[in-house]
Amino acid sequence: MKVTLSAAVFAILATVAAAQGQFNAASFPPVNAVPPIDSPEVKEWLKDLDFADVPKFALHTGNPPACPALAQIPADQCWWTCQTCPADDIERCTAPGVWGLTFDDGPTPNTPLLLESLKAHNAKATFFVMGSNVIRNAEVLNQEVADGHHIASHTWSHHPLTTLSNEQIVAELKWTEKAVMDITGLHMKYMRPPYGDIDNRVRAVVKKLGYIVVDWTSDDYDSKDFNLNAGFTEATLSAAVTTMSNTLKAYGANPGTQGIITLEHDLYPVTVEFAKRLLPVAAEAKLQIQTIAQCLSDAHGYQGTPPPGKGDGSGNKTGDGDKGPSVVHPDSAGAASMVVSGGLMAAGLAIAGAAIAAL
Repeated sequence: MKVTLSAAVFAILATVAAAQGQFNAASFPPVNAVPPIDSPEVKEWLKDLDFADVPKFALHTGNPPACPALAQIPADQCWWTCQTCPADDIERCTAPGVWGLTFDDGPTPNTPLLLESLKAHNAKATFFVMGSNVIRNAEVLNQEVADGHHIASHTWSHHPLTTLSNEQIVAELKWTEKAVMDITGLHMKYMRPPYGDIDNRVRAVVKKLGYIVVDWTSDDYDSKDFNLNAGFTEATLSAAVTTMSNTLKAYGANPGTQGIITLEHDLYPVTVEFAKRLLPVAAEAKLQIQTIAQCLSDAHGYQGTPPPGKGDGSGNKTGDGDKGPSVVHPDSAGAASMVVSGGLMAAGLAIAGAAIAAL
C-alpha cells in the first residue's frame, strides 16, 4: 500500500508539474562547449533568420583572440576588443553618480554568498549568465530572480564570438535563452559577449535575436577580479580591492554627466569575496548601485512581458507568483528527481490529499 500510494502521489505531482512546465537539464547540449548547429532546435531557430545583410569579416582565432596590428583590421569592422570601437554598445549608465553593477559567468555554487551580501546592502545587480552554468544551478538562478536582480545573457560556453560562425552565435545565445526561459519564464533582452569580444558582424547577428549589447565603461572599470583565482594571497586580494575602490571613489568625486558600468564575476570564492568587500564603497563614494535596466531607465528589462511574480529588471515585481517552474535533474542513478516550486507544491499536495482520501 505504501509503495502504491507514493507512486500515486508522485504521479499527481508530476502531472501538475507538467501542466506548469518543466526544465530538464539533460535536454541541453554538453556544457562548456560550442553547441552543434545541426540539432533540430538550432535548425528551427535558424529557419527564419536571414544573414544576407550581416557584414562579412574573417573569423578570428584564439580564446580570447589575439590582436593583430591595427592596420590589418578593417576600419569598418569596429572590433571592440582590438579597436576599442563600441558602435552602439552600452558602455555607461545614463545618469551621473550611478554604478551599474554587473557580474559575469554565473550562476555558481558561490553565487548565494554574493546574494546574501547584496541583500544586506539593499543592492540590485545584473547577472550576465552562462547557459552552461544555468542548467547546473537552476535554483540559484531562481533565487537571483526572487531577490529582484536582473538576468542577462553571457552565451552558452563563454567562447569568443568573433571566432564563431553566424550559426554558432545563434546556437550560443538561443540555448542560453531557452535555459533561462525554461527555468524562470524570462526572455532576456541584454547580453554581454565573452571577453567583450564583439565586432559589427557579431552585433548584426545578436540584434536579429533582439539583444542589446552591454560592455563596461573602460578598462579601469574591469575589476580584473578573475585574475585573483590564479593564486591569491590576502595581500593581493586587498590590493585589488583598494585599486578598484580608488577608481570608484575618484569617479564619485567627479561623476561628470553619465554613470559607470563595472565588470565583476560570481564564478569563484575569491571573486565573490572581492565583491563583498567592494560593496561598501558605494556609500563612501556616494554612488547609487543599479541594475543595467535601472541605470538605463528601461522599465522593461526583458523582451516581452515577464510572468507574474518575476522582476522586470527595473527593481519592480510584476505581481504575485512562485519562484519558478519545476526542475528535473538526472540523479546519479540516471533516474529523474523533481524540484517543485512552492505554489505548485501546495496545489499538488491539495490534489494528492483529495486522491488519498478517496482511496
